[in-house]
Amino acid sequence: MRIKKYAAAFLAATTVLGSLAACGKKETSTDPTGTPTNSATTAPTQPAGTTKPTATPIPARDLGGMEIIIGDHWSPEEEPEPSNAQEEATKAYREKIMADYNFKMRQTAVADWGGMTDTCTTSILANAPAAQVFVLDASFVAKPMSNGLFYDLSTLAEFDLSDEKWNQTVIELMTKGSAVYGLAVGKPEARGGLYWNKRLFEEAGLDPNLPYELQKSGQWTWSKFKEICGQLTRDTNADGVPDTYAMANFGPDICKQFITSTGVELVKVENGKFVNNSNSQEVLNALNFLKELGDAGYEMPAPEGAQWDWFKAAFSDAWFAMQFNETYMAGQMWKDMEDDFGFVCCPKPDGSDTYHTYYSDNVVIIPSCYDAETASKIAFAYNLWTNPTPGYEDEGDWKDLYYNNFRDERAVDESIATFWEPGVGLVLHMSLVYNLDTGALFYSYPFRSQTPAEKIEEIQNSWNDAINEANK
Repeated sequence: MRIKKYAAAFLAATTVLGSLAACGKKETSTDPTGTPTNSATTAPTQPAGTTKPTATPIPARDLGGMEIIIGDHWSPEEEPEPSNAQEEATKAYREKIMADYNFKMRQTAVADWGGMTDTCTTSILANAPAAQVFVLDASFVAKPMSNGLFYDLSTLAEFDLSDEKWNQTVIELMTKGSAVYGLAVGKPEARGGLYWNKRLFEEAGLDPNLPYELQKSGQWTWSKFKEICGQLTRDTNADGVPDTYAMANFGPDICKQFITSTGVELVKVENGKFVNNSNSQEVLNALNFLKELGDAGYEMPAPEGAQWDWFKAAFSDAWFAMQFNETYMAGQMWKDMEDDFGFVCCPKPDGSDTYHTYYSDNVVIIPSCYDAETASKIAFAYNLWTNPTPGYEDEGDWKDLYYNNFRDERAVDESIATFWEPGVGLVLHMSLVYNLDTGALFYSYPFRSQTPAEKIEEIQNSWNDAINEANK
């Protein structure tokens, strides 16, 4: 089994930095167009382990000692010490650019998960942003963006938005007309897939690598998945009650995955406008299939008095065999679980040629309350900060981000690699529609009290109102 350490410099580049300094009084830009005259350039490619590279000269610029802080919901107050040569090189590179251009940067959480949207919105409205650049989950951007709180990054010459280092999926998502209100670094983050416990597969008489083999042959379909669920749900003592279940899931995770597996979104974009697609046949087919699985008894019910997220730890404790969840869970919850696990794409509808997943990335934004000169300085510093570490430009293969968390190479080389094939990944535009109550649909899984058609009909008015408001 091949295990690699995280490429810490690449990970750091996927986050952003903001300042605790207030926007304060607007300054007058020295350039009447608001466009800075200097821009940063990306360091040239240089194989690791060679002599120190000669970087492309960057125009001289003094940022006046500006203090820049990342605004996210997860980073510790103090930066951890480097643990390998690449991390040490990244630290040295960043210390050098801060000295050369007279600024300071550090990364810290400015709110917890639940408070991030309010912290971003209220601090910017008060002209005292909690960060010069915020890192927001895609589900957090709708409200502050609708209030005009994000700077148009397309006006900042420091950002060459066509550069391959930028995540083009996020740029597309955050583009409104000619304006671009957010960006991110690196590959799009593909999220959804199926985890399974290999030992429980063997105990049910199944090949522990069966999902891999089915995925590889193109036979990983809804009907095959249902067949496997039946084999994994067993009444071992013949009392009429299953003693082992095929799976347990969080409604939003499994619903998003199966809807996406059809190649459609709940909210699509046509001619620059959001369109309610929840009543499409593809969505109905996906949710009807999930109801079939629930009605067949393949979904383990929540234990009495359990917390809402009981199913996460329960998977690592082998209470059931399978769970639909996102890629980050391998490292966050299950990296050290006793049993081996595998990971594949969500099965595809019978007759489909393509597996599908959805992309969901953290979005980098600059508060709109900054004047052009200040925004220019922030962009200049952030562009430098996210450049590859000199000497390691060819390091940090994207697979390094996953090998350390998953148990086998096939999860990375076959499943996650599929996520970036043409036509596989979808961007969930529903995250940009503020007040869209997706929980009203997702939390109905496994649809025991209402059919999917009844639930879809019930949400139409509220969803249309939210979408019409977003289109304004």
